[in-house]
This record gives sequence, C-alpha cells and structure tokens, in this order.
Amino acid sequence: MVEDRQQIDYVPLPTLKKFHESPAVHRCCIGPFGSGKTSAAIMEFGYYLPMAIFNTYGIKRTRWTVVRNTYSELWDTVKQPMFEDWIPWGTSNEKHDTYIFGYPNGVVVEFWFRACDRPDHAKKFKSLLTTGVWIEEASEVDPDVKRTLKGRIGRYPKLKKGEDFPLEFWLETSNPMEVEHEMFSMYKWIVEPPGVVPSKPPLADHDGFWQPPYENQSNLRPGYYDKLKERYRDSPEFYDMYVLGKPGSMVKGKLVYYDFTREKHVAKETLPWHKGRLYRGWDNTGNHPACVVLQLVSPNKIHILKEFHHDRMGILDFTQWVVIECNQLFEGASYTDYADPAGENKVASPVGGLTSNAEMMRDFGVNVIPSDQNWEARRESVQKQIGIEGGLLVDPSCTRTINGFISGYAYGQIGTTGTYKDRPMKNRYSDVHDSIQYALVKIFRSESGRANAIKMGRQQREHFKRLTIPGI
Repeated sequence: MVEDRQQIDYVPLPTLKKFHESPAVHRCCIGPFGSGKTSAAIMEFGYYLPMAIFNTYGIKRTRWTVVRNTYSELWDTVKQPMFEDWIPWGTSNEKHDTYIFGYPNGVVVEFWFRACDRPDHAKKFKSLLTTGVWIEEASEVDPDVKRTLKGRIGRYPKLKKGEDFPLEFWLETSNPMEVEHEMFSMYKWIVEPPGVVPSKPPLADHDGFWQPPYENQSNLRPGYYDKLKERYRDSPEFYDMYVLGKPGSMVKGKLVYYDFTREKHVAKETLPWHKGRLYRGWDNTGNHPACVVLQLVSPNKIHILKEFHHDRMGILDFTQWVVIECNQLFEGASYTDYADPAGENKVASPVGGLTSNAEMMRDFGVNVIPSDQNWEARRESVQKQIGIEGGLLVDPSCTRTINGFISGYAYGQIGTTGTYKDRPMKNRYSDVHDSIQYALVKIFRSESGRANAIKMGRQQREHFKRLTIPGI
C-alpha cells in the first residue's frame, strides 16, 4: 500500500446525509446530472460501511461489488473518480477489475468491478461471494441480473461457527427512471420524487432518496445547470429528467402525436366521473390486452379516466378483472365498448368448435363493437382531440397512456437512416394507445357522430356546468 496518504474532505448533501444514515439493507439514491450520488456511494462502500463493520464487529476486511452495464462506463463514472478524487491511495491488481486499499487502522477494502450488459451475464454472478453490491445507473441493468446479485450479498466474510452478524448491503444509484420502472415502486421514498406517486406499495427494508434539483450546485462549475438548460431547450423531457430530476421517459423514436404536452393534457388532480355514460376501448387480441375508460364531458371534450393493461393475461381473465374494477370505480355506469376488429377472428374454443375473443367477451356480458380498421383514421381521431383546446385530458393515474403520448408511442427508425416506419412500434405503450383509438374513432368518426355528441352535450349541459373539472 502507498504510505503517502491524502486527507479527503467529504461533506454529504442533505439528501445524501439521510441516505448514509438509513439503516435499510436496500437503499437507492436517484438524482439528476451532477447530483453527487456516485461520490456518496463511493464513500458509503469505501469508508462508512467498512469502518462501521470494523468498529461494531471487529471485521477488518470486506468485499464490495460494483456493477454497471460496461467496463468503459465503470471506468468513467466509478473507477476513475475513485482513484483520482476520493481514494487515491489504493493499488490495482493485474486484472484491472479489482481495487484493494487499506487504512492505517488495518481495515482493508476490496472493490470488485463487474460489467453486465447482457441478461446472460447473470450466470457469472451465481458463485459471487460479496459483502454488498452497488449498482450504478441501476435503471439500465437487467432485472434478472439484480435478482441473482441479491442472493450473493452477505456472503463475505464467511461466518465462523457461533457468529451471527447481519452483513448484507445493497445500493442502487441512477438518474431518474420511467415511472413504470420497477425501481420506482420498489422503494419507500424517504425523500420523495416530484409529481407522480408510485402505483404499488414499496418492498420491506427498501429506502429510497430522490434528490431535488440543484442540490449539488455549489460543488459544480459555475453556470453548469444554466448551460444545460440552454442545450436542452428543444428537449423538454430530457431537461425535466436529467436536470430537474423528474421521473418520466425519453423519446425512443419519432412521436406519433407531436403536440401532446403534460402541462396541457394531463389533469393536475384525479378526474371525476360525472355519472353519465362511459366508453371503453379494448385491445382484445394477443396475451397483452389493454382497456381504457373514457367519458364525454362536452360535445368535443374527452376525459381518459382509467387505464388497464397486462403483459400476459388471457382475454377472459382480463375482461373479468376490468369489469370488477369498473363496477367498484363507476358503480351503476352504462358502457359502450369498442374493440379491435381483429378480435372477431376465429380461434379454437376451449370447449370445442370455433369462437373469437370478441365472442368470449360478449358471452361474459361485455358487448364489444368492432372498431375501425383504418389506422390513419384512428390516429387522426386522437390527434384532432389533442389539437382542440381542452379536447383531451388524461387522469394522472394513467401513467402508461401519458408516457406513451410523451415518448413511448412512436415510429421506429429504419436502421440509422433518419427515416421512420409508417406505423408505430409494437411495445407496451401501443396496446393502451390502440385502445384509445378504437374508442375515439367510433365516437367522433363522422359528422353524425359529432351531431349525436352535440345532442348529448345539450342534454347534460346543466349537469356538467355545475361540476369543477381539474385541469381545464
């Protein structure tokens, strides 16, 4: 070891101080660019935890595994700042993937660096023995890799007979992720993310810390965030996520709906049901069905109240689930249901003969009406509502719908040509957006449809005008 040691001054920021003080086994820190979360994790594994373990249990040697997608990313964001900024007295072994350093009191710390840019890399962690794991940019790491790693913490040092001490540690650091990412609902946010609320309860012993914007500004070069604001002027979602630290999602192609914005088209509060007829759009083909519930609040204004989707469920189970949920949310409501015309295609019946998904839904009591097969007409029915002032408003709970509008429902690029396909990518966002289209194209498919809507609006105007509609 190098004898000439350097004094390091580390003063944790308010959010990071709470991160260091948390007793949870599983901890997560989320922050925008330049927020100091990587430095906090280096100090946690490189100093605070090894010293706490030594002072509490007398254990001098611990092993910490640092994981990121590629070795180049590990070097740029972890190993290099570890060598140069925080722990410059360590020595690296010949393999360049282990960093071992020691303190004057005899505490020795091992850092093992591992890449995992493919799901099959989970196999190489199955025999890993480590005190704790830190995953850098954790939102980008495959969940199967994480699940394997969670079974390897607390395996070093090996327990001797009669010993019993809890040496399990798990850290995740990342820039903000999509609101549908499993990490978003996995942690109890001690410092909460702005805006959207996680849709599921957190796991036990999982503490999360979401850094506010500009918290580390005093430690960055002057004007750092001002320059980023200018550079991201034409990419508001990028700015929101990586400078303001908001959860969201990034555009993965050319957006289908070019002028949908969160500010104009997402309600600030839960949208109320006005006790009138409701419309449901269904994507009722395949094993990943979807459904949206809409209400017409005036002749040309639609509210999306609720979304349902499942990544693998048969249509009968899905229909039953939606009906039960709707009966609880909208007691006594009457529905008009529109569905994918392909839902009429015949398939083998479980009891023999031929049937279709649509027929099975009708047998269950949901009288689905085939919608329009013309995709351009369906897309235009939604685009037209977006262009009308207050024409389309989405309940904030409909996160997949919202993220699809903002980024996920997009035309995929053909290679790297800059040319895009003429139909959107088939992904988790397309199912709910197809469902919206199936309903809207039928509600507003013609002038007669508009006339019926106007007539309905007149009949219910006295009722509507007494109600406050959030976001309008």
